[in-house]
Amino acid sequence: MFPSRTLPTVADAAPATLTVRHFGGADLAADATRWAEAYEEVYTQALGLPDHSDPPISERLSRHRERPGFLLTAALEGPSGDAGDPVAGFLYGYTLPAGSLWWDGLTPDPGPEFTREYPNRTVGVCELLVRPRWRRAKVGQRLFEAFLAERREERAAALVAADNEVMLATYAKYGFEPVGRMEPYPGWRPHVMIVRSLGRD
Repeated sequence: MFPSRTLPTVADAAPATLTVRHFGGADLAADATRWAEAYEEVYTQALGLPDHSDPPISERLSRHRERPGFLLTAALEGPSGDAGDPVAGFLYGYTLPAGSLWWDGLTPDPGPEFTREYPNRTVGVCELLVRPRWRRAKVGQRLFEAFLAERREERAAALVAADNEVMLATYAKYGFEPVGRMEPYPGWRPHVMIVRSLGRD
């Protein structure tokens, strides 16, 4: 089990602290419900869109947790960091393997040298979300920093819906830059592929 870390928060909500804790794939095997519930609350207005329901988040988590390098970093309400504490937000991703389909369909095509994967080249960030009552408390930033502190890859990549200006601006603050667009799954809205160097070349 990964160590937990207690952080103060400036949110006008109780409790007064959040604990950041890391979870590996085996930790999610028993129950993905708490993560799905947090996701559904955050995206309650968008659950009818294919982006958020096809495949459902529980299915995506079930698949992704088995990928090499999988890590879910969560902000849990309260100072103890108990596994059962309410979820304020979470971020998860995994290491892209050689032959990954992550870049398939990206336009403009950045070329084979950019998309070629080798050990520890890219961590794919799959989700970053914060429940409504914890927003404006820099929870997303703390999750991102804690997640990256555990990574050894050269770069991070993520996909954000092209019309989600808030998240694109948030990721830009974290140092991500757009490299192209794609449709991650059939029927999904266009997404922007964003990438950030982690300074480990």
